Amino acid sequence: MNLHLNKLDDEAGRIAALKRIDALTYTSEASFKHVTGLLKLILEMEMVSINFITEDKQIMKARQGLDLAESPRELAFCNITIRKYEPLIIEDTHQDTRVRDNPFVTGAPFLRSYIGAPLTTVDGYNLGTICAFDPRPRTFTEREVAMIRKCAELVMNQLDLRNQANLDFLTEVANRRSFLAGLENEMARQRRSKANATVAFLDIDFFKRVNDIFGHPTGDRVLREFADIVVAQSRQNDLVARLGGEEFAVLLPDTDLDAARIWAERMREKVAETRFDGENALKLTVSVGLAAVDGTQTTPDGVMHMGDVALYEAKRQGRDRVTML
Repeated sequence: MNLHLNKLDDEAGRIAALKRIDALTYTSEASFKHVTGLLKLILEMEMVSINFITEDKQIMKARQGLDLAESPRELAFCNITIRKYEPLIIEDTHQDTRVRDNPFVTGAPFLRSYIGAPLTTVDGYNLGTICAFDPRPRTFTEREVAMIRKCAELVMNQLDLRNQANLDFLTEVANRRSFLAGLENEMARQRRSKANATVAFLDIDFFKRVNDIFGHPTGDRVLREFADIVVAQSRQNDLVARLGGEEFAVLLPDTDLDAARIWAERMREKVAETRFDGENALKLTVSVGLAAVDGTQTTPDGVMHMGDVALYEAKRQGRDRVTML
């Protein structure tokens, strides 16, 4: 795990990874419940759950033996677990200074023992844990520690498989389905917090000529290079997606139209100065349409329509420009 040591203190990167893998919107928990149910039987402990740690909460999934759906992050045993890559073992909470005064120890459900393993991404971010609790103190065998490690791997395999289904196979950015889900989540966040956001729609100008003149393999390389530029110009919490063909979109949370326009102009200039596909040194431009996510539109489809209109206007005005609605 030495390669991962620098990631334990990268909280911004961890939160970005949690959003990227989209674990919190895992609507079908059947596969998760198989894992937690199996772990509960093996360990013979009363409570088992899969937990994700957000900026301020512990979100509990596939719970077995407890009704709690979330808790403040500062009270979560799992908030301790994600600080290392090894399982956290507490055989008696009353003897552990880190948790003995925790409200879940001094009050219901009166936790006395805990074992948890971090859910670690391939690039070293701990998204949360799979863990088991019990109201009785107990010891844990090496086999039981190995078992919870294996269960953590199974959970991450499930998340990775689903995440792959949300990626565009060519560019490895989000696909249209994943983008719409992310946009819907952002709109729900806005309704709770009155935040703002902007969606940028980007379309490579005259891209068909690239395929017609140089062939589709060249076109594919150009699309990958273009996606790399968009990702490099975006923040960790921005959502970059390929909607189809040569059309991309970027969800810019906490960004108003004026700030988004500055970002879009910088993007446009970066594309214009780049020479694509190595020796072919292709010169390209991009048109960008901006649509505010401000409550005017109440559905993702409404925002997408506004973005399409703005992008069409950029094309109509001559391409290689930014327009906004």
